[in-house]
Amino acid sequence: MTQTMDVDVAGIELQLHAERAVFWRQQRALFVADTHFGKAATFRRHGIPVPRGSTSGTLGKIDSLLEKTQATRLIILGDMFHARSSLTPKVCELLEAFFAKHGQIQFTLVRGNHDTQVGPLPSSWPIEVVNPGQRVGPIAIGHHPTAVPAGASLLLCGHLHPAVRFAVGGEDFGKLPCFWLSNRCFVLPAIGEFTGTHVIRPRRDDHTWMIVDEDRFGSGESTLIHQHDH
Repeated sequence: MTQTMDVDVAGIELQLHAERAVFWRQQRALFVADTHFGKAATFRRHGIPVPRGSTSGTLGKIDSLLEKTQATRLIILGDMFHARSSLTPKVCELLEAFFAKHGQIQFTLVRGNHDTQVGPLPSSWPIEVVNPGQRVGPIAIGHHPTAVPAGASLLLCGHLHPAVRFAVGGEDFGKLPCFWLSNRCFVLPAIGEFTGTHVIRPRRDDHTWMIVDEDRFGSGESTLIHQHDH
């Protein structure tokens, strides 16, 4: 079982985590996408009964990743919140406690389509909000998958919540979230606990890294499976 996988993408060494994150050791930067904090709260506000705790669960996962990698920077590749109504007092309290715990971390949010609808975040929060296309060395950071910007070696993004259908040994595992690399555009799976997936159709020479969650193998750990030449 492989919880992490080191890959070389366009000459850049990245570490993929089955917890749905990418760590760039050279810059000590941790990348996640589509947290959609407060989405469950928005659903409940509209009378849709859904379980509580998705925001705290997602924050717990990111907290563990920061501890594991010793990252000094967290970059959210868009859609930090689901809607303006997601910023409930409880959700804001959870985020403020998270920021306070990680006072040494540099936080960056790439503005996604949901972030545009949410509007400005509280000015007291220690997070820089940037537009897609910003660069971190040779890596461009965005939200929507697009062509790699001129001068960049690689684009890291989210938005799609990518997944692939997977069957082996006569057993259908259904839809599995995945990392997807296509023509130097690297799409991360959604890390948010209350998010759906979108089945992608990888082309020849694309790479996917599927995530098999704990309950599939009964191992207690998520694992990564690499596929090439689809």
